[in-house]
Amino acid sequence: MPRLTPQSALNRAGEAWRALVLGWRPDAMNVVRVTTAAVLAYVITRAVTVGPIDLTCSLTAILVTQASATGSLRMAMVRVGAVLTGIGVALVVSIWVGLTWWSLGLVILVSLLLGSLLRLGPQALETPISGMLILGASLQNTAAETRVLTTLIGAAVGIALPLLWPPAIPVGAAAASVRTVARRQAEIFAAAAEDIDEGAVTAESLAGHLRAARDVGDDLGRAGELVGRVQEMWQWNTRTIGRADVSPLLRSGLDSLQDSAAATRALFVALGHEARDEQGESAPEFSDEVRAAVAVVLRDVGSCIDSFGALVEAETSGDQERRRVLLDENMELLRETRAILTELMLMESGGGPTDQWLLRGSILRAVDRILQVLDAPARAAQHARWRDAQGERALPGPTISREFAPLDRAVLASLRRTWRRPRRSGTRPAAEATRRP
Repeated sequence: MPRLTPQSALNRAGEAWRALVLGWRPDAMNVVRVTTAAVLAYVITRAVTVGPIDLTCSLTAILVTQASATGSLRMAMVRVGAVLTGIGVALVVSIWVGLTWWSLGLVILVSLLLGSLLRLGPQALETPISGMLILGASLQNTAAETRVLTTLIGAAVGIALPLLWPPAIPVGAAAASVRTVARRQAEIFAAAAEDIDEGAVTAESLAGHLRAARDVGDDLGRAGELVGRVQEMWQWNTRTIGRADVSPLLRSGLDSLQDSAAATRALFVALGHEARDEQGESAPEFSDEVRAAVAVVLRDVGSCIDSFGALVEAETSGDQERRRVLLDENMELLRETRAILTELMLMESGGGPTDQWLLRGSILRAVDRILQVLDAPARAAQHARWRDAQGERALPGPTISREFAPLDRAVLASLRRTWRRPRRSGTRPAAEATRRP
Protein backbone atom coordinates (compact mmCIF):
# COMPACT_ATOMS: atom_id res chain seq x y z
CA MET A 1 0.00 0.00 0.00
CA PRO A 2 1.22 3.56 -0.64
CA ARG A 3 2.70 5.26 2.39
CA LEU A 4 0.65 7.96 4.04
CA THR A 5 2.77 11.10 4.36
CA PRO A 6 2.07 13.67 7.11
CA GLN A 7 0.83 16.15 4.50
CA SER A 8 -1.58 13.67 2.91
CA ALA A 9 -2.79 12.61 6.36
CA LEU A 10 -3.43 16.26 7.22
CA ASN A 11 -5.29 16.73 3.93
CA ARG A 12 -7.48 13.71 4.58
CA ALA A 13 -8.28 14.85 8.11
CA GLY A 14 -9.25 18.28 6.81
CA GLU A 15 -11.42 16.77 4.10
CA ALA A 16 -13.15 14.50 6.61
CA TRP A 17 -13.89 17.42 8.94
CA ARG A 18 -15.13 19.56 6.06
CA ALA A 19 -17.37 16.75 4.81
CA LEU A 20 -18.76 16.30 8.33
CA VAL A 21 -19.60 19.99 8.70
CA LEU A 22 -21.02 20.32 5.19
CA GLY A 23 -23.08 17.16 5.66
CA TRP A 24 -24.43 18.07 9.11
CA ARG A 25 -25.49 21.64 8.36
CA PRO A 26 -28.20 20.87 5.73
CA ASP A 27 -29.67 18.17 7.99
CA ALA A 28 -29.80 20.56 10.93
CA MET A 29 -31.51 23.26 8.89
CA ASN A 30 -33.97 20.72 7.50
CA VAL A 31 -34.94 19.81 11.07
CA VAL A 32 -35.57 23.49 11.82
CA ARG A 33 -37.53 23.88 8.57
CA VAL A 34 -39.84 20.92 9.27
CA THR A 35 -40.39 22.05 12.87
CA THR A 36 -41.25 25.54 11.68
CA ALA A 37 -43.77 24.16 9.19
CA ALA A 38 -45.54 22.11 11.87
CA VAL A 39 -45.73 25.00 14.35
CA LEU A 40 -46.76 27.51 11.69
CA ALA A 41 -49.58 25.26 10.47
CA TYR A 42 -50.87 24.86 14.02
CA VAL A 43 -50.74 28.61 14.71
CA ILE A 44 -52.61 29.41 11.48
CA THR A 45 -55.22 26.75 12.25
CA ARG A 46 -55.80 28.14 15.75
CA ALA A 47 -56.21 31.62 14.29
CA VAL A 48 -58.79 30.73 11.63
CA THR A 49 -60.85 28.03 13.38
CA VAL A 50 -63.10 27.92 16.42
CA GLY A 51 -63.51 24.99 18.74
CA PRO A 52 -61.41 21.88 19.26
CA ILE A 53 -58.85 20.87 16.62
CA ASP A 54 -56.49 17.95 16.23
CA LEU A 55 -52.90 17.88 15.02
CA THR A 56 -53.80 16.91 11.47
CA CYS A 57 -52.60 20.33 10.29
CA SER A 58 -49.12 19.94 11.76
CA LEU A 59 -48.75 16.35 10.64
CA THR A 60 -49.82 17.24 7.10
CA ALA A 61 -47.36 20.15 7.05
CA ILE A 62 -44.51 17.86 8.14
CA LEU A 63 -45.28 15.23 5.53
CA VAL A 64 -45.70 17.67 2.65
CA THR A 65 -42.67 19.78 3.64
CA GLN A 66 -40.43 16.75 3.76
CA ALA A 67 -41.81 15.51 0.44
CA SER A 68 -41.38 18.79 -1.45
CA ALA A 69 -38.07 19.98 0.01
CA THR A 70 -35.68 17.83 -2.02
CA GLY A 71 -35.39 16.21 -5.40
CA SER A 72 -36.28 17.37 -8.86
CA LEU A 73 -39.51 19.21 -9.66
CA ARG A 74 -41.12 16.11 -11.12
CA MET A 75 -40.11 13.88 -8.21
CA ALA A 76 -41.21 16.47 -5.65
CA MET A 77 -44.64 16.73 -7.25
CA VAL A 78 -44.91 12.94 -7.31
CA ARG A 79 -44.07 12.73 -3.61
CA VAL A 80 -46.47 15.53 -2.71
CA GLY A 81 -49.18 13.80 -4.75
CA ALA A 82 -48.54 10.53 -2.93
CA VAL A 83 -48.74 12.22 0.48
CA LEU A 84 -51.88 14.19 -0.35
CA THR A 85 -53.56 11.09 -1.80
CA GLY A 86 -53.01 9.17 1.42
CA ILE A 87 -54.16 12.15 3.47
CA GLY A 88 -57.33 12.47 1.40
CA VAL A 89 -58.24 8.79 1.81
CA ALA A 90 -57.64 8.90 5.56
CA LEU A 91 -59.59 12.13 5.89
CA VAL A 92 -62.70 10.64 4.24
CA VAL A 93 -62.51 7.46 6.30
CA SER A 94 -61.92 9.31 9.59
CA ILE A 95 -64.89 11.61 8.98
CA TRP A 96 -67.37 8.84 8.22
CA VAL A 97 -66.07 5.87 10.17
CA GLY A 98 -63.19 6.65 12.52
CA LEU A 99 -60.37 4.33 13.51
CA THR A 100 -61.20 0.59 13.55
CA TRP A 101 -59.32 -2.48 12.38
CA TRP A 102 -61.25 -2.63 9.12
CA SER A 103 -61.05 1.13 8.47
CA LEU A 104 -57.27 0.89 8.89
CA GLY A 105 -57.16 -1.93 6.33
CA LEU A 106 -59.44 0.05 4.04
CA VAL A 107 -57.17 3.09 4.16
CA ILE A 108 -54.10 0.98 3.32
CA LEU A 109 -55.87 -0.91 0.53
CA VAL A 110 -57.37 2.15 -1.14
CA SER A 111 -54.14 4.15 -0.77
CA LEU A 112 -52.08 1.43 -2.44
CA LEU A 113 -54.62 1.05 -5.24
CA LEU A 114 -54.64 4.80 -5.90
CA GLY A 115 -50.84 4.85 -5.82
CA SER A 116 -50.81 2.16 -8.48
CA LEU A 117 -53.45 3.86 -10.61
CA LEU A 118 -51.64 7.20 -10.42
CA ARG A 119 -48.34 5.50 -11.36
CA LEU A 120 -46.48 6.88 -8.35
CA GLY A 121 -43.80 4.22 -8.66
CA PRO A 122 -41.46 3.81 -5.67
CA GLN A 123 -43.19 6.73 -3.94
CA ALA A 124 -46.50 4.84 -3.78
CA LEU A 125 -45.61 3.48 -0.34
CA GLU A 126 -45.78 7.02 1.07
CA THR A 127 -49.52 7.04 0.32
CA PRO A 128 -50.64 4.45 2.94
CA ILE A 129 -48.03 5.68 5.42
CA SER A 130 -49.41 9.22 5.24
CA GLY A 131 -52.95 7.88 5.44
CA MET A 132 -52.25 5.83 8.59
CA LEU A 133 -50.62 8.80 10.32
CA ILE A 134 -53.55 11.07 9.54
CA LEU A 135 -56.05 8.40 10.58
CA GLY A 136 -54.32 7.98 13.90
CA ALA A 137 -54.16 11.72 14.51
CA SER A 138 -57.88 12.24 13.80
CA LEU A 139 -59.24 10.65 16.99
CA GLN A 140 -60.64 13.78 18.61
CA ASN A 141 -64.26 14.82 18.24
CA THR A 142 -63.55 17.47 15.63
CA ALA A 143 -66.06 18.74 13.09
CA ALA A 144 -65.65 17.39 9.58
CA GLU A 145 -65.36 20.81 7.99
CA THR A 146 -62.71 21.79 10.56
CA ARG A 147 -60.74 18.64 9.82
CA VAL A 148 -60.82 19.39 6.08
CA LEU A 149 -59.75 22.98 6.68
CA THR A 150 -56.84 21.98 8.95
CA THR A 151 -55.64 19.47 6.38
CA LEU A 152 -55.70 22.09 3.63
CA ILE A 153 -53.82 24.54 5.86
CA GLY A 154 -51.14 21.96 6.60
CA ALA A 155 -50.78 21.10 2.91
CA ALA A 156 -50.52 24.77 1.93
CA VAL A 157 -47.85 25.44 4.55
CA GLY A 158 -45.94 22.32 3.50
CA ILE A 159 -45.87 23.42 -0.15
CA ALA A 160 -45.24 27.14 0.43
CA LEU A 161 -42.50 26.92 3.05
CA PRO A 162 -39.91 25.13 0.89
CA LEU A 163 -40.54 27.75 -1.81
CA LEU A 164 -40.15 30.70 0.54
CA TRP A 165 -37.40 29.08 2.63
CA PRO A 166 -35.71 26.63 0.25
CA PRO A 167 -33.12 24.10 1.41
CA ALA A 168 -29.48 24.78 0.67
CA ILE A 169 -28.00 23.22 -2.46
CA PRO A 170 -24.70 21.45 -1.67
CA VAL A 171 -22.71 22.99 -4.53
CA GLY A 172 -19.68 23.53 -2.30
CA ALA A 173 -19.77 19.98 -0.96
CA ALA A 174 -20.14 18.55 -4.48
CA ALA A 175 -17.23 20.61 -5.80
CA ALA A 176 -15.11 19.60 -2.81
CA SER A 177 -15.92 15.93 -3.42
CA VAL A 178 -14.74 16.21 -7.04
CA ARG A 179 -11.58 17.88 -5.76
CA THR A 180 -11.11 15.01 -3.28
CA VAL A 181 -11.26 12.43 -6.08
CA ALA A 182 -8.51 14.27 -7.96
CA ARG A 183 -6.39 14.60 -4.83
CA ARG A 184 -6.71 10.89 -4.06
CA GLN A 185 -5.47 9.98 -7.55
CA ALA A 186 -2.63 12.48 -7.28
CA GLU A 187 -1.53 10.95 -3.96
CA ILE A 188 -1.40 7.51 -5.56
CA PHE A 189 0.86 8.73 -8.36
CA ALA A 190 3.10 10.62 -5.92
CA ALA A 191 3.49 7.53 -3.72
CA ALA A 192 4.22 5.30 -6.73
CA ALA A 193 6.81 7.76 -8.04
CA GLU A 194 8.52 7.82 -4.65
CA ASP A 195 8.67 4.02 -4.51
CA ILE A 196 10.08 3.76 -8.02
CA ASP A 197 12.66 6.43 -7.23
CA GLU A 198 13.91 4.45 -4.23
CA GLY A 199 14.71 1.23 -6.07
CA ALA A 200 13.59 -1.46 -8.44
CA VAL A 201 9.97 -1.82 -9.44
CA THR A 202 8.44 -4.60 -7.30
CA ALA A 203 5.19 -6.47 -7.81
CA GLU A 204 4.20 -5.99 -4.16
CA SER A 205 4.44 -2.19 -4.22
CA LEU A 206 2.65 -1.88 -7.56
CA ALA A 207 -0.12 -4.20 -6.34
CA GLY A 208 -0.63 -1.86 -3.40
CA HIS A 209 -0.86 1.16 -5.68
CA LEU A 210 -3.28 -0.71 -7.94
CA ARG A 211 -5.52 -1.49 -4.94
CA ALA A 212 -5.43 2.17 -3.95
CA ALA A 213 -6.37 3.15 -7.51
CA ARG A 214 -9.34 0.79 -7.37
CA ASP A 215 -10.38 2.19 -3.99
CA VAL A 216 -10.80 5.58 -5.65
CA GLY A 217 -14.06 4.15 -6.95
CA ASP A 218 -15.57 4.73 -3.50
CA ASP A 219 -14.69 8.43 -3.68
CA LEU A 220 -16.10 8.56 -7.21
CA GLY A 221 -19.36 7.07 -5.94
CA ARG A 222 -19.71 9.59 -3.11
CA ALA A 223 -18.90 12.48 -5.45
CA GLY A 224 -21.40 11.17 -7.98
CA GLU A 225 -24.14 11.11 -5.34
CA LEU A 226 -23.47 14.72 -4.33
CA VAL A 227 -23.32 15.94 -7.93
CA GLY A 228 -26.55 14.07 -8.68
CA ARG A 229 -28.17 15.69 -5.65
CA VAL A 230 -27.21 19.13 -6.96
CA GLN A 231 -28.69 18.28 -10.35
CA GLU A 232 -31.97 17.09 -8.80
CA MET A 233 -32.40 20.01 -6.41
CA TRP A 234 -31.66 22.68 -9.02
CA GLN A 235 -35.10 22.49 -10.65
CA TRP A 236 -37.21 22.74 -7.46
CA ASN A 237 -35.26 25.33 -5.50
CA THR A 238 -35.95 29.08 -5.58
CA ARG A 239 -32.32 29.74 -4.66
CA THR A 240 -31.44 28.96 -8.27
CA ILE A 241 -33.32 31.98 -9.61
CA GLY A 242 -30.80 34.01 -11.58
CA ARG A 243 -28.04 31.49 -10.86
CA ALA A 244 -25.88 29.69 -13.39
CA ASP A 245 -26.35 25.93 -13.20
CA VAL A 246 -22.85 24.57 -12.45
CA SER A 247 -23.95 20.95 -12.22
CA PRO A 248 -22.96 20.26 -15.88
CA LEU A 249 -19.42 21.45 -15.07
CA LEU A 250 -19.24 19.22 -12.01
CA ARG A 251 -20.65 16.24 -13.89
CA SER A 252 -18.28 16.59 -16.86
CA GLY A 253 -15.31 17.09 -14.54
CA LEU A 254 -16.24 14.00 -12.55
CA ASP A 255 -16.65 12.00 -15.77
CA SER A 256 -13.15 13.04 -16.84
CA LEU A 257 -11.73 11.95 -13.49
CA GLN A 258 -13.55 8.64 -13.83
CA ASP A 259 -11.90 8.12 -17.22
CA SER A 260 -8.52 9.02 -15.76
CA ALA A 261 -9.12 6.54 -12.92
CA ALA A 262 -9.69 3.78 -15.49
CA ALA A 263 -6.49 4.79 -17.31
CA THR A 264 -4.68 4.83 -13.96
CA ARG A 265 -5.66 1.22 -13.26
CA ALA A 266 -4.53 0.20 -16.75
CA LEU A 267 -1.22 2.00 -16.18
CA PHE A 268 -0.46 0.18 -12.93
CA VAL A 269 -1.48 -3.16 -14.45
CA ALA A 270 1.02 -2.56 -17.26
CA LEU A 271 3.70 -1.49 -14.80
CA GLY A 272 3.03 -4.64 -12.80
CA HIS A 273 4.15 -6.77 -15.74
CA GLU A 274 7.52 -5.00 -15.60
CA ALA A 275 7.96 -5.77 -11.90
CA ARG A 276 9.92 -8.57 -10.28
CA ASP A 277 7.96 -11.47 -8.91
CA GLU A 278 8.27 -12.90 -5.39
CA GLN A 279 11.38 -14.90 -6.37
CA GLY A 280 13.02 -11.76 -7.72
CA GLU A 281 12.68 -12.95 -11.30
CA SER A 282 10.83 -11.32 -14.15
CA ALA A 283 11.12 -10.18 -17.71
CA PRO A 284 13.90 -7.61 -18.32
CA GLU A 285 12.89 -4.67 -16.14
CA PHE A 286 13.53 -0.97 -16.55
CA SER A 287 17.04 0.36 -16.64
CA ASP A 288 17.96 3.05 -14.12
CA GLU A 289 17.40 5.78 -16.71
CA VAL A 290 13.98 4.49 -17.73
CA ARG A 291 12.97 3.86 -14.12
CA ALA A 292 13.87 7.45 -13.19
CA ALA A 293 11.93 8.75 -16.20
CA VAL A 294 8.90 6.65 -15.24
CA ALA A 295 9.00 8.14 -11.73
CA VAL A 296 9.09 11.66 -13.18
CA VAL A 297 6.19 10.92 -15.52
CA LEU A 298 4.09 9.45 -12.70
CA ARG A 299 4.74 12.49 -10.56
CA ASP A 300 3.77 14.81 -13.43
CA VAL A 301 0.60 12.82 -14.08
CA GLY A 302 -0.39 13.26 -10.44
CA SER A 303 0.23 17.01 -10.67
CA CYS A 304 -1.98 17.23 -13.78
CA ILE A 305 -4.83 15.32 -12.16
CA ASP A 306 -4.60 17.42 -8.99
CA SER A 307 -4.60 20.71 -10.92
CA PHE A 308 -7.54 19.49 -13.02
CA GLY A 309 -9.57 18.82 -9.86
CA ALA A 310 -8.66 22.26 -8.56
CA LEU A 311 -9.83 23.77 -11.87
CA VAL A 312 -13.21 22.02 -11.70
CA GLU A 313 -13.72 23.26 -8.13
CA ALA A 314 -12.66 26.80 -9.07
CA GLU A 315 -15.10 26.91 -12.00
CA THR A 316 -18.01 26.94 -9.54
CA SER A 317 -16.70 30.13 -7.93
CA GLY A 318 -15.31 32.00 -10.96
CA ASP A 319 -11.62 31.65 -10.02
CA GLN A 320 -10.69 29.31 -12.85
CA GLU A 321 -8.22 31.39 -14.87
CA ARG A 322 -5.27 30.92 -12.54
CA ARG A 323 -6.08 27.21 -12.18
CA ARG A 324 -6.32 26.82 -15.95
CA VAL A 325 -2.88 28.35 -16.42
CA LEU A 326 -1.45 25.94 -13.85
CA LEU A 327 -3.09 22.98 -15.60
CA ASP A 328 -1.68 24.15 -18.96
CA GLU A 329 1.80 24.31 -17.48
CA ASN A 330 1.55 20.89 -15.86
CA MET A 331 0.17 19.32 -19.04
CA GLU A 332 2.98 20.80 -21.13
CA LEU A 333 5.54 19.49 -18.66
CA LEU A 334 3.95 16.05 -18.78
CA ARG A 335 4.10 16.01 -22.57
CA GLU A 336 7.82 16.78 -22.42
CA THR A 337 8.61 14.11 -19.85
CA ARG A 338 6.42 11.63 -21.70
CA ALA A 339 8.42 12.28 -24.90
CA ILE A 340 11.68 11.71 -23.03
CA LEU A 341 10.33 8.45 -21.57
CA THR A 342 9.27 7.30 -25.05
CA GLU A 343 12.73 7.97 -26.46
CA LEU A 344 14.43 6.09 -23.61
CA MET A 345 12.09 3.13 -23.99
CA LEU A 346 12.75 3.01 -27.73
CA MET A 347 16.49 3.04 -27.18
CA GLU A 348 16.30 0.36 -24.51
CA SER A 349 13.90 -1.87 -26.47
CA GLY A 350 15.86 -1.64 -29.72
CA GLY A 351 16.42 -5.14 -31.00
CA GLY A 352 14.59 -6.59 -27.98
CA PRO A 353 11.53 -8.81 -27.88
CA THR A 354 8.42 -7.45 -29.57
CA ASP A 355 6.20 -8.24 -26.61
CA GLN A 356 8.42 -6.11 -24.37
CA TRP A 357 7.85 -3.05 -26.56
CA LEU A 358 4.13 -3.78 -26.77
CA LEU A 359 3.98 -3.90 -22.98
CA ARG A 360 5.80 -0.62 -22.59
CA GLY A 361 3.66 0.86 -25.32
CA SER A 362 0.59 0.12 -23.19
CA ILE A 363 2.15 2.21 -20.42
CA LEU A 364 2.55 5.13 -22.80
CA ARG A 365 -0.99 4.69 -24.11
CA ALA A 366 -2.36 4.93 -20.57
CA VAL A 367 -0.45 8.19 -20.07
CA ASP A 368 -1.77 9.46 -23.42
CA ARG A 369 -5.32 8.62 -22.33
CA ILE A 370 -4.90 10.70 -19.17
CA LEU A 371 -3.50 13.55 -21.26
CA GLN A 372 -6.55 13.32 -23.51
CA VAL A 373 -9.23 13.39 -20.81
CA LEU A 374 -7.52 16.22 -18.88
CA ASP A 375 -6.84 18.38 -21.92
CA ALA A 376 -6.92 21.99 -20.75
CA PRO A 377 -7.93 23.62 -24.09
CA ALA A 378 -10.82 21.16 -24.47
CA ARG A 379 -11.94 21.97 -20.94
CA ALA A 380 -11.74 25.71 -21.69
CA ALA A 381 -13.85 25.26 -24.83
CA GLN A 382 -16.39 23.24 -22.89
CA HIS A 383 -16.55 25.96 -20.22
CA ALA A 384 -17.05 28.61 -22.92
CA ARG A 385 -20.00 26.70 -24.38
CA TRP A 386 -21.49 26.33 -20.91
CA ARG A 387 -21.06 30.05 -20.23
CA ASP A 388 -22.83 30.94 -23.48
CA ALA A 389 -25.72 28.65 -22.57
CA GLN A 390 -26.05 30.21 -19.11
CA GLY A 391 -25.93 33.79 -20.38
CA GLU A 392 -25.16 36.42 -17.76
CA ARG A 393 -26.44 34.47 -14.77
CA ALA A 394 -24.33 34.79 -11.66
CA LEU A 395 -22.31 31.85 -10.35
CA PRO A 396 -23.71 30.13 -7.25
CA GLY A 397 -20.82 31.13 -4.99
CA PRO A 398 -21.07 30.65 -1.23
CA THR A 399 -24.61 32.10 -0.93
CA ILE A 400 -26.18 29.10 -2.68
CA SER A 401 -25.55 27.11 0.52
CA ARG A 402 -26.35 29.86 3.00
CA GLU A 403 -29.69 29.72 4.76
CA PHE A 404 -31.97 32.78 4.76
CA ALA A 405 -30.15 34.22 1.70
CA PRO A 406 -31.80 32.92 -1.46
CA LEU A 407 -31.00 36.10 -3.39
CA ASP A 408 -28.16 38.59 -3.24
CA ARG A 409 -27.03 41.66 -5.17
CA ALA A 410 -25.17 39.63 -7.81
CA VAL A 411 -28.24 37.56 -8.53
CA LEU A 412 -30.52 40.60 -8.69
CA ALA A 413 -28.09 42.29 -11.07
CA SER A 414 -28.04 39.24 -13.34
CA LEU A 415 -31.84 39.13 -13.29
CA ARG A 416 -32.01 42.79 -14.32
CA ARG A 417 -29.60 42.12 -17.19
CA THR A 418 -31.63 39.09 -18.28
CA TRP A 419 -35.00 40.85 -18.16
CA ARG A 420 -33.82 44.10 -19.71
CA ARG A 421 -35.06 44.31 -23.28
CA PRO A 422 -32.61 45.68 -25.86
CA ARG A 423 -33.65 48.98 -27.37
CA ARG A 424 -34.18 49.26 -31.06
CA SER A 425 -31.73 51.47 -32.87
CA GLY A 426 -32.98 54.94 -33.71
CA THR A 427 -35.45 55.13 -30.81
CA ARG A 428 -35.29 57.02 -27.53
CA PRO A 429 -37.17 56.56 -24.29
CA ALA A 430 -40.24 58.75 -23.90
CA ALA A 431 -38.79 60.67 -20.97
CA GLU A 432 -35.65 61.44 -22.98
CA ALA A 433 -37.63 62.45 -26.06
CA THR A 434 -39.61 65.05 -24.11
CA ARG A 435 -36.45 66.86 -23.07
CA ARG A 436 -35.58 69.48 -25.63
CA PRO A 437 -32.54 71.71 -25.31
